[in-house]
Amino acid sequence: MTAIRERMPRPNAGLLQFWRSPIVLCSLATGVVAAVVLGRAVIAMHDASVLRREVHQLAAQVAAEESALAFVQSDGQAVRRAVNAGNGLVVETSVVPVPQSSRYRVRAEAAELQFDFVFQRLGGGTPLAFGRALTLGSDAAVPADWLHDGEAEREDLPSIVAPRQEHDAADGIAAEDAGIALLRLPAGTDRPDFVLGSGKGGAYLRVPDSGVVRIDGNLWVDSGGAPLELHLVRDLTIVVQGNAYLGRALRVRGGGSLTIATCEAGGVAFSDLDGNGRWGSGEPCNGAARFEGPVEGAGNVYLGMPREAGAVLDFDAGIVCGGTLHVAARQARVHGPMIVGKAGVRIGLDGGNLVCTGHRLPSLRRSTLPGFAAVGSPRPSPLVPVRREQPLYSAAPAR
Repeated sequence: MTAIRERMPRPNAGLLQFWRSPIVLCSLATGVVAAVVLGRAVIAMHDASVLRREVHQLAAQVAAEESALAFVQSDGQAVRRAVNAGNGLVVETSVVPVPQSSRYRVRAEAAELQFDFVFQRLGGGTPLAFGRALTLGSDAAVPADWLHDGEAEREDLPSIVAPRQEHDAADGIAAEDAGIALLRLPAGTDRPDFVLGSGKGGAYLRVPDSGVVRIDGNLWVDSGGAPLELHLVRDLTIVVQGNAYLGRALRVRGGGSLTIATCEAGGVAFSDLDGNGRWGSGEPCNGAARFEGPVEGAGNVYLGMPREAGAVLDFDAGIVCGGTLHVAARQARVHGPMIVGKAGVRIGLDGGNLVCTGHRLPSLRRSTLPGFAAVGSPRPSPLVPVRREQPLYSAAPAR
């Protein structure tokens, strides 16, 4: 053991004395502290730079909003503006049309930073009726328990401005079905019948550029257990020149909303009190002097089908009923805006309950719904930030 200890290297006494020196230890501690301070300074400088950019970006967006509004209100004359954002920061903005597009680009320059946004010129805003869960026409009579503590208001129905179609725009949205009416109604219908989503359990709908599809006939969602799931990339309005028969729940997925609007279109919006799908003696014609036209009437909406009234149905859609709303389901829950033009009736003794939740109401001030006349003064749509690598326009001409 003694021999092993003698062969082991002995520590360097001078080196030990060096590391034990207070001067060396103090120098090491100073270096560590300096490194920590320098690191924190670098982090602080980075944080300050990030904060400065965020402040400039916020100021640029506020200035861009003001510039877009001034541009629209001046009918395109206010192209350049300088906005004092405070603390010596002046944001300069300019608005130019985006080539091959209906959009405009507003550029905001804050100090040495540039921020781009795009917007569209809107002719007005969405009618106020779409901002409420339930709205009644000026003379519409509905069951008292549909009013939900008097929250519904009465006003004129929104004006439909659906364009005339030069092609079969229903293709990809609904398919004609000559037999569905006879399966669900004793007397069938006189108008052509179309099934939404081609009757499948789910469908990706091809929304046209206008966002509007006109159905020259009746629209059906056939009865069934599972909801009909529709995928929409943008807002879609279906204008029905007839009746809408919604026999099962509607579930909407994606970035768009669905609105179904019915028009009388040469028919009579009668109240189908017995639920047989055709007018009978004693059933109110709701404003018409007498019944005439298609046997099923027009402008009516059915939530649930008569003689199939046991279900609770949810509808992820807005519904504009130009005629009479018929609720045959045990309970119908409408999550978009519900607008009733002429009247509302329940079908059956144990059903006919309507609940308007308002869970899917559209924005009113800075948006429009396709197919409906805008109200109020022109305004810009919400600004959309543009990344530097994101193109402002596509290579193909806009249709």
